[in-house]
Amino acid sequence: MRAPATELLVGVVRDPQWGPMLAVALGGIFVEVLGDSALSPLPVSPVKARSMLEGLRGAAVLSGVRGTPPADLHALAEVIAKLGDLALALGEQLLSLEVNPLRVEGNSIEALDAVVEWRDQ
Repeated sequence: MRAPATELLVGVVRDPQWGPMLAVALGGIFVEVLGDSALSPLPVSPVKARSMLEGLRGAAVLSGVRGTPPADLHALAEVIAKLGDLALALGEQLLSLEVNPLRVEGNSIEALDAVVEWRDQ
């Protein structure tokens, strides 16, 4: 149980044609309401991760609204890139990895829940 903050969904799925793909979206109700996400094949650099964030239709939420602190986009992009690196390091047996929500409040970034799916041996 955490105080309200900006939530993101960050996930990786292994596409049969494209390989591991990173998805970034605003979390919480925004995932369903906006239907807005950014996709990229892995690996991604922090620069690419930030570009993905800034390309979201709801990106203004990350700038701080209604008294919430703006997200530290540099730190957030680093975390997203490292999640992509983790997915690659886990290897071919990884089918998917999802962090939802990734809680962001200023420069505080916390993975509150994650699901990992593995390929059958």
